[in-house]
Amino acid sequence: MTPTYADPQTAILIIFIAVALTLAGVFTAIALRARREVPFERVRDVGYRLRKLWLGLLTLALAALVGTSLFLLPYPSEAGPRASVAVSGGQFFWSMSPGAVSAGTAVRFEVTSVDVNHGFGIYDPDGHLLGSVQAMPGFTNELDLKLDKPGSYFISCLEFCGVDHHLMSREFEVTP
Repeated sequence: MTPTYADPQTAILIIFIAVALTLAGVFTAIALRARREVPFERVRDVGYRLRKLWLGLLTLALAALVGTSLFLLPYPSEAGPRASVAVSGGQFFWSMSPGAVSAGTAVRFEVTSVDVNHGFGIYDPDGHLLGSVQAMPGFTNELDLKLDKPGSYFISCLEFCGVDHHLMSREFEVTP
């Protein structure tokens, strides 16, 4: 089978080779220019200046990433009323009360386990993971979500919990 350029692995390989060859060329050019003697004071001065510049650049990049990610994280945005759904996981089932909510409802899933650790994961009707939380015996974890889209949401165990782990799933309804 001939790989196509639409294959992501092939594209990544091509990009990697191009970057590696570019870096090799840059280092070769620097090495060829570096054969002449440069006084230590000059090297120290340029090195300290570059180090300060590099530190400033990395600090700005980190601040930009952290600042941007704060707006993209899934923090609950509503402090108002919300529906509570009690979720209990066991080998190999999920029990929920209630089993449905209305669309547009802010929901707090209160998740625990009756036996071993489980991974509670909830997927929207399109199959996108909306959130996950650990289900642990003797402890209740909370997962806050706003469920806007009506339909069947899929609940699955995301942590291997035994031989029938693959059967540990359930649907949760969001009504219009």
